[in-house]
Amino acid sequence: MAHDTPGSTAARLDEALGTVRRQEELLRRLLREKYEPIALVGMGLRIPGGNNSLEELTEFFRAGGSATVPVPADRWDAEELTNQGASGTAAAGFLDRIDLFDARFFNISPKGANWIDPQQRMVLETAWEALENSNIDPQTLRHSNGGVYMGVSNVDYVMELDGISRSELDGSVAPGVSHAGVCGRLSYFLGWRGPSISIDTACSASLVALHYAVEGLRHGECDIALCGGVNAIHHPRTSLLFSDLEALSPDGRCKTFDDSADGYGRAEGCGVLVLKRLSDAKRDGDTVLALIRGTAVGQDGESAGLYVPNGLAQEAVMRRALAAAPLEPKDIQFVEAHGTGTPLGDPIEMGAINDVFADSHSPSDPVVVSSHKANIGHMEPAAGVGGIAKVVAQMRDGTLFPHVNFTKPSSRIPWQTYPVTVPTECRPWQAGVRRAMVNSFGFTGTIASAVLEEAPRSAAPEPAKPSQDGAGHVFTLSAKTERSLALQIERYQDLLSKCPDLDVESVCHTGNVGRSHFTHRLAGVVRDRDELSRLLADRLAALGQDSRPAKSGIRKVAFLFTGQGSQHIGMGAGLYRRHAEFRRVVDECDALFAPHLGRSIKATMFGEATDAEEIHRTRYTQPALFVLEYALAKLWLSWGVRPSVMIGHSIGEIAAAAVAGLFSLADAVKLVAARAALMDSVTAPGAMAAVQASVDTVGPLVDPHPDLAVAAINAPSQCVISGDRTALEKLVGELEQQGIKVKRLAVSHAFHSPLMAGTAEEFRAVVEGIEFREPELAFVSNLTGDLARWRQVSRPDYWVRHITEPVDFMAGMRTVERRGPHVFIEVGPAGTLSSLAKRCLSAKEQVWLTSLQPAVSDDSALLKAVARMYETGLPFSWQAFHGDAVRRKVALPTYAFDRKRYWLPTTGRKHLVPEETAQRPQAATDAPAATEPAPSLTPEELTGLETGERRSAVAELVRDRLADALGFDDVSEVETDADFSELGLDSLGVMQLRDALQSALPISLPASELFAHSTVRRLADFIDQQLAAAH
Repeated sequence: MAHDTPGSTAARLDEALGTVRRQEELLRRLLREKYEPIALVGMGLRIPGGNNSLEELTEFFRAGGSATVPVPADRWDAEELTNQGASGTAAAGFLDRIDLFDARFFNISPKGANWIDPQQRMVLETAWEALENSNIDPQTLRHSNGGVYMGVSNVDYVMELDGISRSELDGSVAPGVSHAGVCGRLSYFLGWRGPSISIDTACSASLVALHYAVEGLRHGECDIALCGGVNAIHHPRTSLLFSDLEALSPDGRCKTFDDSADGYGRAEGCGVLVLKRLSDAKRDGDTVLALIRGTAVGQDGESAGLYVPNGLAQEAVMRRALAAAPLEPKDIQFVEAHGTGTPLGDPIEMGAINDVFADSHSPSDPVVVSSHKANIGHMEPAAGVGGIAKVVAQMRDGTLFPHVNFTKPSSRIPWQTYPVTVPTECRPWQAGVRRAMVNSFGFTGTIASAVLEEAPRSAAPEPAKPSQDGAGHVFTLSAKTERSLALQIERYQDLLSKCPDLDVESVCHTGNVGRSHFTHRLAGVVRDRDELSRLLADRLAALGQDSRPAKSGIRKVAFLFTGQGSQHIGMGAGLYRRHAEFRRVVDECDALFAPHLGRSIKATMFGEATDAEEIHRTRYTQPALFVLEYALAKLWLSWGVRPSVMIGHSIGEIAAAAVAGLFSLADAVKLVAARAALMDSVTAPGAMAAVQASVDTVGPLVDPHPDLAVAAINAPSQCVISGDRTALEKLVGELEQQGIKVKRLAVSHAFHSPLMAGTAEEFRAVVEGIEFREPELAFVSNLTGDLARWRQVSRPDYWVRHITEPVDFMAGMRTVERRGPHVFIEVGPAGTLSSLAKRCLSAKEQVWLTSLQPAVSDDSALLKAVARMYETGLPFSWQAFHGDAVRRKVALPTYAFDRKRYWLPTTGRKHLVPEETAQRPQAATDAPAATEPAPSLTPEELTGLETGERRSAVAELVRDRLADALGFDDVSEVETDADFSELGLDSLGVMQLRDALQSALPISLPASELFAHSTVRRLADFIDQQLAAAH
């Protein structure tokens, strides 16, 4: 230290300061991990009493509802059990039709679905609804480290296996009835790679699941979590066992805290919560329903018996939950008690609550205590999530709901000295920060407690102001089956009727970015509620006329870049105002063109120039078209629309080449500016005319005229001639005399004609200064009509010839056609090129979209193109489409599942659902008529068919055998273009299908080919090719 210099001392101080800062950051991170609130951003519910949403549950609790009903006759014979002395088995809280499930939605075959515990099925559907309730598109989270934590303990479906012979079982049974499958199957379907843990601590399981989900989020094990619990009651044995323990109330009702408490009433149910760290929820603009401030888990340890609660342990866990918040007892106004209605458990829990709150509350300032089990029954492993749902409902409603079945307070509880009160009617939850505690205790001693806080009022960013341009908004809706789509439409119609003040822009935005998009689709551009209502009604009426998926099956996109003559004043102005990416690209181009043009090209495009006719002067026309088309293409690309090929017309090819990456934008601007200026400088009087005849007819008539040329071959019966005005007029007269229709074009110059030859050398000098690069996208050459080759288009001579030689657009379109059907998107100011392109193609399966139309506002035309493209089934980034502008997320209907009955084969016991009602369609539309199975043909008969007949017969054979392997009763349910995995075919099913096909075919069929050709259509085509080769 004696030899320190001022510089070395400063360096050591800087190092020490850096160490302190790192330690401070570490401390902040540790504190954040320990205490950061966890946001509840979504919830899916299946609660007895028809409570399938938070809104329905709120009304149910406000009304003091009861979900306890007599045991349905399709579960078990309650009278018989009661006569045998089984108490508490005649009533409970039941859900409707737990045998119904949308197996197809979850890529599960009918055969496989029969072996899956309805608890697994409920979790799958309810979890999907929870994610949709949070307005999160589950497909955007695939391969993320999402965590799944579920409480489950019931084994009724295992009991249902009794009496089923071993020969009837298959490999689907083990994962189908395993509790591990509850979380594992959900993680598998979602593609999540975070923790996936099924938890069985009996009655506390779902709150224990919440605890570990919170810990997983705080420690970074997952960034989003699904947690909750499930319970299904369909076999009497569990009820009989609890009856033998004298745990059940004879009338099936929980009379929590009442002097008549005599045991608990059972209930089914499922609840799934969507959790995020609060900081992440704020970042993502999520709607926060409530906050989880702290949780804790413990055990009774030694007590008076395994099933006897320990009040000291309960108190300790409640205090730890508060410490984890970190909050004090005085901060809590409400406790959702475990409160099952047993004469032993209720007083012990209330004593523990007293011990926690005695110093912070008093009989005159009490903490409010109640339990949802009095309304619903005890959902056992799902009870904790039921308590969370009730607390959230109360917080959001600002109401403390009445506690039912409470007429005479229990004499086992010293009410006069305890600082508690039980509400018997609705009372306001006073203003301030609402906080509550939720308890859930397992009957073997596992205790869980959680502390909740109402959602912060600033949790979501301020939404952007609604757009005022009047162009409308793209509304989308999709489903995996037509029936589901019909039900979806009806749900949205119901939403519109119940919510007259609903903001349509928010509905469209929320649906686009907050929902997954499936094959059966509808889309439209709507400006208000009335237009949305008409769209829904029209599409619902149209369903059933065509039962195929809305997608066209086309998976390729082609961009069409319009040529000169399509320009008009104001083109792109609307897009510039509304779309940030378009505006950014136009501004970049404008800055690059300014030195070449001496003015802003934007002013020319948008009609702000002094001379309104400026846009029709070649010097400005070509730059304006290039800017518009380049920016439009970049806009489509930013939305995830990537063309497999592009084709332009004249100046349009330069835009296509620039988008492909053949040269930089700066070089493209230099090229276009020089080309436009040189072509505009030609003074020789020229003209152009469109001729309605083939080039074979027109070409020989042009050849004798050295100052004329065929400028463009646009279609089989349309070409353009160009050149000296006098010579052209003479030729036009000759053509008209022969009865050929000719239209003189309003142009300033004779483009693509010998009159342009004088510009060649000067233009060559410009092109030689261009740096060419390997293009990233394919585009078609105007000169050859083939795909542009790098060695060809990277030479200056190519672009010099481009000025004088004809545009062979027809040949180019034939090249595109050979690459298969496309969705053609014209990226230009009009639909000019699309009308020509249609005349070049023989195939009818193409889809044609125009980005802009002169007679329609920019955004209206583009939005219609987006909506139509969406309906084709092509991928599209709605997140990019809506950009960074924050819109208010609104509550929308969740997915309408297309459910059918799935259950184990009969075991001699009464079926869960009578057979005559089991197959009744659960949808708004009639089920399709059953399709007859494929006729049985011998291998010899099959190979002896004509080509077309053989192909059809093979497709029917594959479809029939696949339906049999998967357990479909109706062959029509097997869509020919659906991937085998989407239909639920696993590796075992592949082997079964291979064997079934092998026995009917005279060729070898390796299983690998079924994986490689994994749709009915593709596999049938492959088999047909093999049969043809063998024959």
